[in-house]
Amino acid sequence: MLEVYHSGNFDTEEKSDHSPITRADRTSHTILLQGLAQAFPDIPIISEESRSADLPGGKGPFWLIDPLDGTKEFVRRTGEFTINVGLVAANGRPIWGLVDVPLARRTYFGGANRAFRVSEGDIEALPALTETAADQPLRIAVSRSHRGSADDWLNARGIRVRDLVYAGSAVKFCWIAEGSADLYVRLLPTMGWDTAAGQAIVEAVGGRVTGFDGQNLWYQPHSQVNPEFVAWRPIKGEPGVIIPSSDSG
Repeated sequence: MLEVYHSGNFDTEEKSDHSPITRADRTSHTILLQGLAQAFPDIPIISEESRSADLPGGKGPFWLIDPLDGTKEFVRRTGEFTINVGLVAANGRPIWGLVDVPLARRTYFGGANRAFRVSEGDIEALPALTETAADQPLRIAVSRSHRGSADDWLNARGIRVRDLVYAGSAVKFCWIAEGSADLYVRLLPTMGWDTAAGQAIVEAVGGRVTGFDGQNLWYQPHSQVNPEFVAWRPIKGEPGVIIPSSDSG
């Protein structure tokens, strides 16, 4: 992926939904499918780049992967792109995830109450998230291209903002998991492969990823549009009505 990125030769095409796809997307997709199929031959794979070709027929776990999350950012050369690999249980819950941030040479992965960050080959366990107070200014992660709607949403609910941090990919989940952001709000459509890996990592350290109804995000073994959602660290109390209570869902 970095070889393509630094070459500037993206060989970009437009998919049926008018989103871009590059040589990096296609190559990453091929490598991931071959590697996962070899290591886990009995677990079906759903990839953004083969939406209908890899639908599982059984009722067991399945992989949800995005070979290049943030293709628009990749093409714009902002560096804000990731590789997402999520494992979803038969009941629809994400149980393990990996989010790689190639340009930063950083990888996050975890599940089952354990998560880790790898930076330049050094691995460290991420500590469980501590609780913050709802009446304190929060560090908010949003998508760079959706700032206006996020600002309106935050203002309407009286949420005090300490900092706004931006990115165009699943790295925002990693910011929640490592404690560098408190809340990530997403108001525009996403797909399961955009969120499953990040959700597993956030939940592994005690955070939550929920729709606005307070229910955890769940995944089906097919292309699935997510509802609007928030990812957040434990927060004491609720700022307005936007954060579901910790015992819901």
